[in-house]
Parts: sequence; C-alpha cells; structure tokens
Amino acid sequence: MWWFASPKIAFGEDSLDFLETLDGKAMIVTDENLVKSGVVDKVTKRLNLEYEVFDKVEPDPSFEIVMEGVEFAKRVKPDYIIGVGGGSSLDTAKGIRLIYENPDLDPEEVSPWTDVKSGEVKLILIPTASGSGSEGSNAIVLTKKDEGRKIASIHPAVMADYAIVDPEMVRELPEKVAVFTGLDALSHAMDAYVSAWKNDFTDGLCIQACKLLFKYLPRACRDRSDSEAVEKVHNAATLAGLAIGSSQAGLSHSIGHSLGAVFHIPHGFACGVALPYTTQYYSKFVREQYDELAYHIGFRDCEELIDKTKELLASLNTPLSYKDLLEEYGISEKEFLERLDELVYKASTDNTIVTLEEAPDEEDLRMLFLYIFEGKDVDF
Repeated sequence: MWWFASPKIAFGEDSLDFLETLDGKAMIVTDENLVKSGVVDKVTKRLNLEYEVFDKVEPDPSFEIVMEGVEFAKRVKPDYIIGVGGGSSLDTAKGIRLIYENPDLDPEEVSPWTDVKSGEVKLILIPTASGSGSEGSNAIVLTKKDEGRKIASIHPAVMADYAIVDPEMVRELPEKVAVFTGLDALSHAMDAYVSAWKNDFTDGLCIQACKLLFKYLPRACRDRSDSEAVEKVHNAATLAGLAIGSSQAGLSHSIGHSLGAVFHIPHGFACGVALPYTTQYYSKFVREQYDELAYHIGFRDCEELIDKTKELLASLNTPLSYKDLLEEYGISEKEFLERLDELVYKASTDNTIVTLEEAPDEEDLRMLFLYIFEGKDVDF
C-alpha cells in the first residue's frame, strides 16, 4: 500500500485572498529579508486575525532554527503556522509544526512509517520562488550543522493543509533566483519520473511539469512581466513538488545535496548542473523510462532529452560543469578535489539514494562527480 498526499491548493491570480477567510491566531515563518522587502506585507495585509512573525529562517535551514521556532510557537500558541518564502522558509515551517505537535519526536528519524500526530495546528505554505515545490510536498530537508549534511525525510504529517500558489508572490523574483529555482523544479520532475517509487499518480505530474518548464522557464527568467510564463513556471514547481512527495527525488539530488552541503552552492544550481550527467549515467538502468519521458515532453528519445537539458542550461546562462559553477562562487579545483571523499560519502548516504533502481557505489559516485566537474559526457 502507498499513499498520495496533497494539500488543498489555491492557485492563480488573487489566490492570496483565501487568507481573508481565516480566524484565530497565526504564526508567520519567514526570513528577515522578505520582511524588509515588503513581500510578507502581501500576506499580512490580507489577514484579519492576530499574528506574530518568526523571521529567523536561514538558507539550508538547520534543526537548531526549527527548535528555536518551536519555542516561539509555544509562546504564540497559533491556530495556523504560515510559511512564507522559498524552500528554506517552507521547510522550516513544516519542521516547526511537526515538532510543536510531536515534542518527543527526533526529526532525523522521520520516515513514511513513523507514527506522528498532525492536524490541530493548520499549516499554510506560500512560496515566494518557483522551485522547491515544498508547498505541495510531504518532504522536508533540514541541515545538521555539526555534520555538514542535509537530511531529507517524507511523511504525510509534513504535508501542508493549504498551499497558496499565487504568481503575485514571485513576479519580482531576481533573474538569477528564477533560474536556479526553476532548475530545481526541473530536477524534481525528471528525478521523480525515474524513481523506484514512481507511480501512476506522479507520472502525469512529472510530465506536465517538464513540459511547462522546457517551454516557459527561459521566458519567465528573461522577462518577469511575462505573466503567462511566470504563472506557468510557478504552477510547474508545485506539480513537481507534489510528485516528489510521493516518488521522492533521485540521483541529481543525491549529488546536489552533497555539493550544496559542502560548498553552500544554491540548491537549484547544484542539482540542475548535475542533471544532464546523472541522466546519462542512470539511463543505463532505466533507459525505457527516460525515452518515455522524452516522448511525452516532445523529444525524440533520452539522448535528445539530455541535449535539450544542456541547451536549457545554456539558454539560462548556467554553467555546464561543476568546475565553472564552483569558480563563480570562488571555489577552486584544488578545494573540490580535497573534499571529494566527503562529497562522495555524503552522496552515498543521502536519503534520495534509496529511490534508485540501481544505486551507484562509491567508485561510480566518485567518477560521476569528476565527470560533472569537467562537464564530460558520462561513458561508464
């Protein structure tokens, strides 16, 4: 038996107006930049209830920040926890609700089969980027600072009660952020389609998300006033989030989580740059599935899917190798090679590795990192 979980989703223009119907008390979980920039005001001006703002969210949210938020929630005693932001804010809000309602729970031990409570405090997630899909997913990714690694878990209790996917919240997104968040969404959709946990409920979501992203992502990144493209990409991110909530992500995330944890590269770039190469590698095990995905998107076969993914990266002015990507963030080849063992270990123990039909061993992971670093076609 398996479950497909979904929040109630309000989407499209003016979907934020749903907030006007709430009563009680709310805790808003966000970061201070979104407060200062006025983005959070778009939410609070629609609230007809008492609220308090927890704005301590950080990139790659940690267990420590979640626990700080839990203490905040104990004081506020909210009826609603409203996450506003990118994946970091939304995952933090998920973690706060989960531990607030299950104070004895160890977040690291959460799995689909863990017995946990949820539902008394309603969780509302409002994405301000079109990438993580966290608003539609029952997945959560938190960082263990002391170990420098990300831990991804899924459970129905992590799922939001409501997701509000309003393009108003992403219209002013900077181009670079629009690029790497869009690549995150694409890596979700492509990974989930070839997951060992793939199923009839997620396949269609993955296909539609890929179709929308290949068609609209360049337009949405180039011109944020292109309302159609911005809305389509925003919807695609949520579709992909719904898919990984049931099928989970895969190899591009095993690799990307590792690179992000070690070098603090934006998650979407870490996964997106890896995607053509992880597709090449993994296609030797699930070639038929990649061919099928390519066909539904409108491409000839797996090879064209890989080529079109590289073309998409290039059209978004995104590096086609980890070498060039890391260089943009001031990280040298020497530093990369010095930490290669650590990268391989983190990838081999990443939670997403369990969704692969055939998981690469450490030697293959090492080779894969080196090939992605050089931007070299995978031939092993």
